[in-house]
Amino acid sequence: MKIMNILKSPHIRMENPEVVWKKIQKMHEDGADKLMFISDFDCTLSKYKDSEGNRCNTTHAVIEGAMSVRHPELADKAAEMDKKYVQFEYCPIMTVEEKIPYMVEWWENSHNFAVQAKLTRQEVAEYVAKSRVYLRDLAKIYLKKIEENGLPHIVFSAGVGDIIENVFKNQVGYIPKGLHIISNMMVYDENNTCNGFTEPLIHTFNKNSTVLNNDMLFYEEIKGRKNVFLLGDSLGDSHMDLGVKDEGVALKIGFLNFNFDTLMDKYMEHYDIVILDDQTMAIPLEILDYILEKSSFENSVEDFKLSAIGKVEHGQNLIEAKASH
Repeated sequence: MKIMNILKSPHIRMENPEVVWKKIQKMHEDGADKLMFISDFDCTLSKYKDSEGNRCNTTHAVIEGAMSVRHPELADKAAEMDKKYVQFEYCPIMTVEEKIPYMVEWWENSHNFAVQAKLTRQEVAEYVAKSRVYLRDLAKIYLKKIEENGLPHIVFSAGVGDIIENVFKNQVGYIPKGLHIISNMMVYDENNTCNGFTEPLIHTFNKNSTVLNNDMLFYEEIKGRKNVFLLGDSLGDSHMDLGVKDEGVALKIGFLNFNFDTLMDKYMEHYDIVILDDQTMAIPLEILDYILEKSSFENSVEDFKLSAIGKVEHGQNLIEAKASH
């Protein structure tokens, strides 16, 4: 298959197709030995909405759902808090520095509610099993391809790591080898009741090497891997590669799930490829297949640019149509 096939999707937008092509070509030439993966989880590896358009759960929403069983008053407070702070997270005008204090306050309060609810390890696992957290279509194939090729994969999440672990176990069957979850993990007492969360706190805008410990096991695995295949769904996710030693090429793919008209320009600035309103892993999976191909690419930079031009007008129409709903 030709690399230009990825442009057949009306969900793709690129600010600079030539740069995208050169990055993919470089990753192909350098080979799998130089490649590593960094992914967000909520609304990136997992779906933002289901096939009927209903919102799926985030990992924090699962915690709120578990709280609602025995402590509905805490769940209500958490829901009201979400409405208050989410506007700051996605505000296209505020700077990251202005957003961070709100994010810290939001995350700390959310974690405190979970501790007050005295959730047990078993309750969390049971609620995950019946929650509406779904991996994207083709995500299992994507994850297994990374694993089968022996490629390190860091799942960098500002959500709740315990939920992520359970989702992988339930929907993949296990946690793939080489996949490392860096997230807010629940801390349990001797009765398996949550009494805190791990430090440092990880929120949307500090998911990078600043919150990592030098003794983490995956450091040896990523040694010498300078090319980064990055997936995210927020503006903060685009910086998850910050601190990668001797970074070469970083191909950044962003899922834009809502507010297409107000967020598109910012996403185009931060990501090489923006995927609009697509709940599958089809596009990242196809790009990965190209990178791992043994044969040479058949297309030139100019071919790639010409194909991309034909998608710009179509993509803009898609944005306008979605913005009108």
